Amino acid sequence: MGSFSTIESKVVAAASVLLLFVNLASLYFIIDLYSYDEITGYLANGALKSYGTRGLVYLLFPATISNLLFIGIALMVRFLK
Repeated sequence: MGSFSTIESKVVAAASVLLLFVNLASLYFIIDLYSYDEITGYLANGALKSYGTRGLVYLLFPATISNLLFIGIALMVRFLK
């Protein structure tokens, strides 16, 4: 029974570190997306479709920062025990 908990803690630690890296990559792309005013696409019939990115950035940025905060706190608690 003791070996299962050590394996489980290693899996949780590895998943937390992976999630940390995924959130850092997401933060990079969100900051890059913030520099665009709009995204324009061309439809099959030749029409233009544009989409403003500011609302999406304002939604994703705080969510990603809060994820990084909680993952960072969880990893610090786990590794500093």
